[in-house]
Order: sequence, then C-alpha cells, then structure tokens
Amino acid sequence: MKKYNLLFLLFFAIANQALGQGILKEIKNGYLDQLSQGQIILKVNAAHFENGYARNLVNPSTDEVLNNISVGYIFHDALTLGVSSMNSHVDIREYGVEPVHNGITLYSRNIFLEYSIFSANRFDSVDVLNSYPILRNIYFSISRPFGKIRVHNFSENQSIRIGFGLRYKIFKRFNADINYNRLLDAEINQGHSKGILSLGFGIILF
Repeated sequence: MKKYNLLFLLFFAIANQALGQGILKEIKNGYLDQLSQGQIILKVNAAHFENGYARNLVNPSTDEVLNNISVGYIFHDALTLGVSSMNSHVDIREYGVEPVHNGITLYSRNIFLEYSIFSANRFDSVDVLNSYPILRNIYFSISRPFGKIRVHNFSENQSIRIGFGLRYKIFKRFNADINYNRLLDAEINQGHSKGILSLGFGIILF
C-alpha cells in the first residue's frame, strides 16, 4: 500500500510540475506578453459643458484641473482601463427652490473603462469607416465612482455614468479627446441625467 502511495505522490509531483510549467507558459504568452504591448495614457479634461454650465478647468487660478485627471492602460489600441480623479455630484432640488447645480459631492474617484467600438478587423469592410477613418476612434465609456466624500445614501452603482467619446491623434503621442457622458440611473438626480460634454487632451506616456 505504501508503495502505491509513493508512486501516486511521485506521479502527482511530476504531473503538477509539468502542468504548472504549462500554465505559467500560457499565462506568459497569452497575458503578460500582451500587457507589455499596451500603453499608458494621461488624460486631462480642459472644459466641461453641463446643463448650461460651462467650466474652464485649466484656469491657473484654480486647482480644479486636479479633479479632472485620468490615467489609463490601453490594451491593443482598443480597450482602456484606468482611474480618474473626477468627482461625482448630484443637484439639490427642493420644492419651490431653484436647483443648486452640483449641490452635493458624492465621490472623489472613478474607475473607468473605454472601448473603441470600431477597432476590430471585422469592420474593415464597412465603407463609411474607410471613407471617414476618424470614426474608428469612437469609443464607448462607463465609469463607476468610489471614495465617498461625505455621509449620504447614494451608492456607487447609482452614480455610474455611461457615454461615448472620440479620441483623435494629433501628434505622435498627443491626442485630442471629446466625450459625452450621463448618469445611467437618472433617478439619483430626480430624473435629470446630468449630461456632461467634455473637451480635453491625452498624452501617451509610454
């Protein structure tokens, strides 16, 4: 019996080593090598247009620009995953009182994902994309906040924002960026989606 146990342990050790090497090799070839091919982008929103309120965020007299910085990792020129310093707000709306725009600040950070919708090879035969290649730079975005600033009853999932954007390369590492996003659940802001049009730029760090 002990002999069989010893043989079983020996077989298990050999199989585990071979399988383990195979898994490690697969992870390296399939994931780590792909990660090394990505790029890191730093993005800054220079101006916001929200519900009739326009804000210039790069005014040297304010530090608001610090709340509009995003850092992301670009996978295969298609998927960007990152973190932003943008705050999440809701308006104060009371009966008989004028709404206070961005009256409550909910969260101080966001995890975001951006996906270039038409980057896949299957869209190569689409005539309009070949005629207007800038359209290939359209991306879908979704962001979920975190980092609660004050006591409130609004959850992170209630504050999720979705939207679309267009990123266009101007120089080798410098991109112009325009995007629009809104609340996924407008009920958090009493039915108002708080749509925001943002103009900014992105720099590919490396």
